[in-house]
Amino acid sequence: MLTPDDRGIRLKQIYSSLDRKYEEEEAERNAAAFGLAYINLQSFPIDHNVLGLIPKEEAEHLSVLPFYREGRNLKLATPNPNDGINPVLKRLEEQSYFLELYFVSQSSFQSALTNYGKIVEVKQRAKGIKLAQKDFSQDLSSLSDLGKKLMNASATEMIEVLLGNALSLDASDIHAEPTTDTIKIRFRIDGVLQDICALPKELNHQLVSRVKILSKLKLNVTATPQDGSFGLTYDDKQVDIRVSVLPSAFGESIVMRILRQDKGQLKFEDLGIKGLAYERLNHELEKPNGMILTTGPTGSGKTTTLYAILSKLNEPGVKIITLEDPVEYKIPGITQTPIDVSAGFTFGSGLRAILRQDPDVVMVGEMRDLETTETAAQAALTGHIVLSTLHTNDAAGAIPRMLDLGVKPFVLAPAINAVIAQRLVRKICTHCKVEYQPDPHLLQRAQMILAAIPKSAQATVPTKLKFYHSPGCAECKGLGYKGRTGVYEVFVINEEIEKMVNKATSTNTEIKRQAVSDGMVTLAQDGILKALEGVTDLEEVFRVTEE
Repeated sequence: MLTPDDRGIRLKQIYSSLDRKYEEEEAERNAAAFGLAYINLQSFPIDHNVLGLIPKEEAEHLSVLPFYREGRNLKLATPNPNDGINPVLKRLEEQSYFLELYFVSQSSFQSALTNYGKIVEVKQRAKGIKLAQKDFSQDLSSLSDLGKKLMNASATEMIEVLLGNALSLDASDIHAEPTTDTIKIRFRIDGVLQDICALPKELNHQLVSRVKILSKLKLNVTATPQDGSFGLTYDDKQVDIRVSVLPSAFGESIVMRILRQDKGQLKFEDLGIKGLAYERLNHELEKPNGMILTTGPTGSGKTTTLYAILSKLNEPGVKIITLEDPVEYKIPGITQTPIDVSAGFTFGSGLRAILRQDPDVVMVGEMRDLETTETAAQAALTGHIVLSTLHTNDAAGAIPRMLDLGVKPFVLAPAINAVIAQRLVRKICTHCKVEYQPDPHLLQRAQMILAAIPKSAQATVPTKLKFYHSPGCAECKGLGYKGRTGVYEVFVINEEIEKMVNKATSTNTEIKRQAVSDGMVTLAQDGILKALEGVTDLEEVFRVTEE
């Protein structure tokens, strides 16, 4: 129960908070009247290195100070824009700075002035944040431990803690989502979002500001989405961070996509394509021309598969050009071209342009329209290897999809060499893996699916079925999974299927039935075979392969 003194203190806090709110609202109105951008510096991460451009005494006397610098672009704040600050502005312009003046409240300005007295270790380098795995991988046996570390981090350390721990856990995305009274932090680990912790809501402004500064986004734009990026080094390896900021009912929501240059590329042999499927696909890649497609939903690993194929084809004497949206991973020896739809440089127009560059192999990020698909098919018929992706549920579905786009059957049939459908499954942790008895319904379904594998597939199915799972341990942070691998179905165009394509009347089901008869192992079958090998578990296989 509150004492009278406690109630008095609480009331003062409320009145003080209201006063600050009214002051900031008035400052925002004044900013508009002066034609300046508005900013609140009270929770803004001031760039301490830049404060020295205006000495503290001068900043206090003239009511102007610098708070952020990016290259030669300099941001300054003032609660009193007047002619008295012109000499300072002129001096900075003569030093080749491009100035941007912001209006702030008096309280905000006084808060910013206190930074002159602070000595801070600045972690930002010319090429971004510098992190090391050893600083983040210790004393972390579960995701709840990470949540505690974030809760105890200072506001200025928040981004480094988020990024460093996300990298140590091999997370692909960081989500910071404001709610009514908290910021929900989640990491996408092995394709699944995992709750990390809930941070105090008052940290959201500083978190968003820091991310915007790093990714060169506009600080004063809060009502429209913004996209940006920045780079960092992790154990001296380059990491690219792609940033999306989205307005929401409770504040700006952030998603940071992590692209690790050291982990984005696999060898073709390490993809997880096995048996007859591997032999057939390898044979198709040895041909001098033709189209090879990967299909599957977003996040199923299609681009990784194409990069692995590109690396296999990347030999002396071979010219390879890619068209991507955007370029995710850099491959030495390959010309990689980003599309720019806003400038009219689309997949269709880009493909026509790169074909004039005398390539042997071209990769097009996605087949989205008739122009791109038809141009790609013609290129495959005229001496080029063409790689691309489609959004279909299975490999056989690529044929009806391309016909629906308007490609002529007599062009499509001889152009396609192979289609790879794929999904990503989480691998069970090898440190706590144990044999287990799956749910009887799952086991029965698995037995039925395995029984449908034709002899022509040349797959080995053990007579006694053993399955495995992982209950979770410190090594996998209690998740039971660590890492991912692909499950595949490889659909090769043979003479019989080419006839079906030319007829243009065969359904997806009919084409798939013929492909299975010819020896194709389906996605679910490949997944169950991998579960029998102890790579994954049945629950994970059915999670990703059932439509």
